[in-house]
Amino acid sequence: MLSTSPTPRHLAAATVVALSALAASGQTPAAPRLPAPQAPAAQVAPQVAINRTTIFLDPSHGGVDSGSRIGDSTLEKDVTLALAFKLRSLLAARGFTVTMTRDADNPTEPNAAASPLTLDDRAGIANQSHAVACLLLHATARGKGVHLYASELTATQGVVTPEPWLTAQAPWVPASQQLESRLSQALSRAGIATLSSTASVRPVDSLACPALVVELAPENDDPDSISDADYQQRVSLALAGALLFWQTNAQPPIKLLPAPIPSPTVQQP
Repeated sequence: MLSTSPTPRHLAAATVVALSALAASGQTPAAPRLPAPQAPAAQVAPQVAINRTTIFLDPSHGGVDSGSRIGDSTLEKDVTLALAFKLRSLLAARGFTVTMTRDADNPTEPNAAASPLTLDDRAGIANQSHAVACLLLHATARGKGVHLYASELTATQGVVTPEPWLTAQAPWVPASQQLESRLSQALSRAGIATLSSTASVRPVDSLACPALVVELAPENDDPDSISDADYQQRVSLALAGALLFWQTNAQPPIKLLPAPIPSPTVQQP
């Protein structure tokens, strides 16, 4: 069917006639009405990306830094490394990739000259891994079982760019507290005494991941029970099982986007 709508040439001619008629009558043609400026579209803040198949382990101390002394002959640096080895083996069997700050008594960077890792070095390795969980392993002669500590920082709404180094953990605090609850429940089910609290232990406040201090204490009144292989294996099994469940349930914080630039205001006549 042919269209009977006026062609652009007809419209132009009609416009000229209308303007001529207005001019003859002494009227001023009205200024064209411009559309109101549109508000910028709302931006959806995405979640921070995490690697759900990666776990970060930091066996604290090492080398000349022996940490605390537990009992007559047990050093913290040896306990944390032994626990890390058991945990790494169990996590690898469950499909995880494990990033560790050291796998020997000397805390050095992989394939590098013997240069002790600083606390900031350890935090940097953790943040580069984008791990679904970051565990800082410690040991103590005080108390019994496993002590879990989340950061004392006040939680913030989301991750900003660039991230502040000394408070990078703040947006991750809710996730870290949820991880603390999961690990505590798993340890309790395994019959292991558990203490959950908060602490400002470096470098946990600089970690951009769900992060906890996991401090192993003796199983009983004998301080040397902390080195018992069966005890460490039961602790590691409970932690590995909880982390497998955590893998799919972890909720990272949102990434805060820059405020949208408003459109220029069009002055109406």
